Amino acid sequence: MADEQMWIAGEWCAAENGATSEALNPATGEVMATVPKATVGDVHRCVASSRAALESPEWKGMDPAQRGRVLNKMAAVTYAKAKELAVIESSNNGKTFREALSEIRYGAWTLEYFAGLTDKIEGSTIPVPGSRLNYTLRQPLGVTAHIVPWNFPLQLALRSIAPALAAGCTVIAKPASWTPLSLLAWGKAIDEGETGLPPGVLQILTGSGALAGDALAGHAGVDGVVLTGGVPTGKTVMAKASEQLTPVTLELGGKGANIVFPDANLRYAAKAICFGIFMNAGQMCWAGSRLLVHEDVHDELVEAVCAEVSKWPVGPGM
Repeated sequence: MADEQMWIAGEWCAAENGATSEALNPATGEVMATVPKATVGDVHRCVASSRAALESPEWKGMDPAQRGRVLNKMAAVTYAKAKELAVIESSNNGKTFREALSEIRYGAWTLEYFAGLTDKIEGSTIPVPGSRLNYTLRQPLGVTAHIVPWNFPLQLALRSIAPALAAGCTVIAKPASWTPLSLLAWGKAIDEGETGLPPGVLQILTGSGALAGDALAGHAGVDGVVLTGGVPTGKTVMAKASEQLTPVTLELGGKGANIVFPDANLRYAAKAICFGIFMNAGQMCWAGSRLLVHEDVHDELVEAVCAEVSKWPVGPGM
């Protein structure tokens, strides 16, 4: 069993009061690691470090094209560590190794994609009377907090981390308390990977949503909050952020539907339906969790879906 640490101000550390929680393998119940439970004091320290990094010449003064090279190096590290990270994610989350590997490679591609954006962030000039000059200039939003869900722990983190870094923001990522291990392992790989990312630009803070998450969302030093999660959590985060009028980006739960008409290929439909609802054990905001079927083909489709479901094994992800 490992004793994990948080990544704050370029250093790996415990919570200020030494408090920890356990990260489990859901397939076996095994305790994989202990993880720090950040206090409000840890959140303050993390935000202060993020603010200092935002204003540092190493990051604020970095050429946009160089930021792109940093992101590309981060992508290369992610690709190189993908299988190792997938083992950790499968074990801590419960998804299959194949799904975890695909997710992590997609996260690496996301870093590559936004690496290409860094030197293409442009303002505009606006025609005005006389000899005046009127123009717009895009600047980083600032310190950003990223509250990550447990169903796609690394990929959904990178989906928001990558564009924030590309824009020149600093990032505080808080993984779900159930599934922090792949993001922590990725952070260590980035820290050791000689990517050129200055200390404090990217930090990983672990702990409960009720304490660390709320403290981040309502912190006066945070300039933007990103959350992927359930609707109740989204409401809570929005309420906390509104205390400081902090902009919030939310991606919340869905209720996707598959609709089957009488002229459908029912054998193909059954395969697609099962993939849509059971991929990632059904733990997806866009899962096909409703099935609307024309009564003329209801019985035949139910039979086809049951036959397809019987082919899907249930068990550990590894």
